[in-house]
Amino acid sequence: MLRELTPEVRAFLEEAKWPGVLSTLGPNGAPITSAVWFALVGDDIVISTPASRPKARNARLDARVSFIVDTKERPYKGVAIEGTAAVIDDPARQSMRTIAERYLGPALPPAMEERIAATERVMLKITPSRIRPWGFA
Repeated sequence: MLRELTPEVRAFLEEAKWPGVLSTLGPNGAPITSAVWFALVGDDIVISTPASRPKARNARLDARVSFIVDTKERPYKGVAIEGTAAVIDDPARQSMRTIAERYLGPALPPAMEERIAATERVMLKITPSRIRPWGFA
């Protein structure tokens, strides 16, 4: 069982410009799954979300999360990460800006600028405890 990202998995996550899938545990213990944009910072997965969204609330109540990024075409390749999510206030909304630029480039469209400015945001910083890659040589 991997607990650290291998160079191959790190490169895959850095190159992936499609959404990942985050699962949190709701107040009743049921999983809730969301497609999310993400970034890799060190060995941590970083996600930005409005502070009032269920994924932020759930991670505050129970830090255990699961995160998956995979290709949608053959040959299939991906990584599933289980870990804990710290919820960190982001009053400057820098995590959302960094993630949006990763997907859209440095010149963000006005609609994205408005979306970033519109709501109070938090950053979910996922620290892996178990890493399960597939499709790597």
